[in-house]
Amino acid sequence: MDDRKKIEQEVIDSLEYAQSIIDTVRDPLIVLDGDLRVISASKSFYKVFKVTAQDTEKQLIYSLGNGQWDIPKLRELLEKIIPNNASFDDYLVEHDFQNIGRRVMMLNARRIPRPPEKMRIILLAIENVTASKLVEQLHNKIKKLAIFTEESTGRELKVAELKENLKNLESEIMIIRSQL
Repeated sequence: MDDRKKIEQEVIDSLEYAQSIIDTVRDPLIVLDGDLRVISASKSFYKVFKVTAQDTEKQLIYSLGNGQWDIPKLRELLEKIIPNNASFDDYLVEHDFQNIGRRVMMLNARRIPRPPEKMRIILLAIENVTASKLVEQLHNKIKKLAIFTEESTGRELKVAELKENLKNLESEIMIIRSQL
């Protein structure tokens, strides 16, 4: 019995250790089983998405938030990880999330190596890149505006030059008329 209790305590300690690491990371993390059900999530996941562990754990990732994670390309990527020992990085998701509004998220996922007899698990990391995408969009708008302003200024200078040329031509015409 003592060996069993010792092993159980080691398992509990290992789980607490792993969860404390996950909770330390600032970006939201989700741990999924081989069926893509949520085993656990980081504190930052619950905070960012304004959900609870009760609403999240043991749920298929696709059913979280009334199906807001049921994105065909994400489904395709996640379903390849376990059978193909695959991973993916920098998958961009733009979505209107139920509790937090429109967000742009960068997703990375990979299978966690474990012995064959152990449950297969996937770690999904989520980075909110909404602000940087907005800055990028604003930067592009500013560049377009600068080009337009430069073109407009160039046109204004051309118009002024044409007006000056027209004025000179009118003067020349007046001189020629006076000589006739």
